[in-house]
Amino acid sequence: MDLISLKNLIKSEIIKSGDFPLVGVGSRDRLKDAPPSANMDYCLTGAQSCIIWAHPNPIEGLENYFSKKERMSIKKHQQIGYAGSWRMAVEISRLIEEKSDYKAFPIIPNGKYRRREELPESVRGDYRFPDFSLRYGAVAAGLGHLGWSGNLVTKDFGASLYLGGVLTTAPLEPDPMLEKNYCNRCKICNKVCSTGYAYEDEEEIPVIIGGNKEIYAKRGTFSSCGIGCAGWYGLSEDNSWSTWTPGHVCLKKYPRENWQNKEFRTNLINQILNDETLPQNLKDFNLKIARSFANTGRTENVGLRPFSDTNPRCGNCNFICVADYDKRKELYELLISSGKIYIDENGKEFVNKTDNEGKEIVYYPPTQEEFFTEEEIKEMDAFKEI
Repeated sequence: MDLISLKNLIKSEIIKSGDFPLVGVGSRDRLKDAPPSANMDYCLTGAQSCIIWAHPNPIEGLENYFSKKERMSIKKHQQIGYAGSWRMAVEISRLIEEKSDYKAFPIIPNGKYRRREELPESVRGDYRFPDFSLRYGAVAAGLGHLGWSGNLVTKDFGASLYLGGVLTTAPLEPDPMLEKNYCNRCKICNKVCSTGYAYEDEEEIPVIIGGNKEIYAKRGTFSSCGIGCAGWYGLSEDNSWSTWTPGHVCLKKYPRENWQNKEFRTNLINQILNDETLPQNLKDFNLKIARSFANTGRTENVGLRPFSDTNPRCGNCNFICVADYDKRKELYELLISSGKIYIDENGKEFVNKTDNEGKEIVYYPPTQEEFFTEEEIKEMDAFKEI
C-alpha cells in the first residue's frame, strides 16, 4: 500500500469509530526542537510520523459536572477518551503493520512517565514527562496549540478533550499545522484550579514545535496537581465550593516553596492516608482513591483502567476550556455556585449548597449503579479490552 492510501485508511478508520472526530498526522521534523518527550525514537527507533486524535467532552455533561448535578457523564467520556484511545492505538498499530512494511507503536494515553535521572532525588518524582507527549504530537499534527494551562487547545473543542495516538516509521505526509492559537488567555483555567499548580503570570520556557513557540504557564510540582486531580483535596480559596471531593483543603494556601520539600510532600500524603483524627468515612474515601491509583500504577497505563476506577473529581483546568468563551464563563459561574461535596456515614457522596435566596440545599448525585445500566457498565469496561 502506498503512503497516501495508508494515511487515508488510517484516518478513515479513526473517524469511522465515531469517538474521535479530530485526527491529524505530524512529522518527526516538526518535533526536532521540542523537549525530550517529543523524541519519537524513545518509543520507536526510526519513527517518522505521529498520528494523533481527540475525544471531546460533551457540553451537557460539563454543565452537569460543574454544577454538581452528576459526574457520571464525564466519567463515561473519560473512559472512552483513555481506554477507547488505547484500544484504537493498538488497532491502528496493527493495521499499519498488516497493510505495510512499516512499524508502529501505540502510545499510552496517560500513566507512563520517564525517570528524570538528571534531577535531584528529592524532586525526581515530581517533575515528570511521558514517554511521548501527545500534546506536543497534537500540535505537530495540526490539531491545535498549547494554551495557558499547558493543555492542547483546538478550534472546535477548546481543551476539553482527551488525546490518543500512534507512532510509526512510515513517513506519512504531515497535515498542515493550525495557524491560529485559540487560547485567548482568559485564565479561567487558573481560577478553577484549587491547587495552584499553574502560575498565573509566569511562563515556562517556550516549547518549539514546527518552528513556532508554544508558550504556557509555569508549573509547580506534580504532587500539587496530583493530590487535587486525584480527588483527595479540593477547595476554593474563599471556601465557597469544592471539587468532587469531601477533602476540604485548599492547596493554593500552601507556600509554593513547600512543594519543593520532600518531607512536606511526604507528611501531606501521610495526613491524607494515615490521619487518625479523620472520620472513618473520609479515611475509607481516601484509601479507595489510593487503591485506584495503585491499580493504574501497576499497569502504567490508564487505558487499562476498569470503569470502576475511572473517577473524575477535578480536571477543572482541562474540562472548563471549551471552545466557546461565553460557555466557558457559564461553566465557571456554575462551579462557583455549586457548593461542596460531603460523604455520609454510609460512604455515599452528597452536595450541600446555598441557593440565590440563601436557602440550604442538600442532594445526592447518582452513583455509577444508579446512572448506568449493567449493560452500559459492561460496555464501558469493554473499551479496555483489546
